Amino acid sequence: MPIKPSQAVLAALALIAAPAFAQDSTAPAATPAPAAETPAAETPAADAPAASEAPAAEAPEPAADAATTDAPASDSPAAAPAADADAGPQVGQYYAKETHQDWTTRCIKAEQGKDPCELYQLLKDGEGNSVAEMTLIPLRNGEVAAGATLIAPLETDLIQGLGFAVGTAEPRGYPFNFCAPVGCVSRMGFTAAELDALKRGANATVTLLPFGGDRENPVRLTLSLAGFTAAFDALAAYADQPAPATAPAADTPPAAEAPAN
Repeated sequence: MPIKPSQAVLAALALIAAPAFAQDSTAPAATPAPAAETPAAETPAADAPAASEAPAAEAPEPAADAATTDAPASDSPAAAPAADADAGPQVGQYYAKETHQDWTTRCIKAEQGKDPCELYQLLKDGEGNSVAEMTLIPLRNGEVAAGATLIAPLETDLIQGLGFAVGTAEPRGYPFNFCAPVGCVSRMGFTAAELDALKRGANATVTLLPFGGDRENPVRLTLSLAGFTAAFDALAAYADQPAPATAPAADTPPAAEAPAN
């Protein structure tokens, strides 16, 4: 499943500074006037500086033009994707919170409060094709220590159900609860003892039967348990954390103004 990101503000100070420099450089152009009152014989070079200063007053104008032509670069469309790439996930979107080897902790951005998270792993067949996906969360519900959801392809034999076994243990059967456009869903509950087996194991096997397939040769998918203990314990600790305090409601100021009316 897809998972979906601070915006930078650019100030073009050269647009403000360049005109100021141009005005300062034009000031010496007015000073040669008093020099013209002195006799030409005594100050033969007085006219030369005036001639050399006149072009100098026009020199800053190209610099101002250069600053002006560079300014639109900050407004170019190429700069917009960079800002969007740094944006965080939007409300309702999945994002990866952290990864522990073969397990990813993914969360959904909530409008307020704490984002709900779960452990996630994509299951592939021997040829590397994505076949199913499994999510798991810690639970505090009596004997059930963890709950898992497995989504299998729509072409799965629903009557056969699925098998789940840790290591070389005997597979345990689970039924499918319903099918949706994304696939057929099976919900599983694990006791504390079964959860401990998952933490100690190296991998688990998920057995599925394609519709119309040979019951003696079902599809066997490997669920890696590498990093499962660290991922589960971190998610359990996150689940036990209190939700952050919510900001005061935006309607509070108008309520305070009501008596004034």
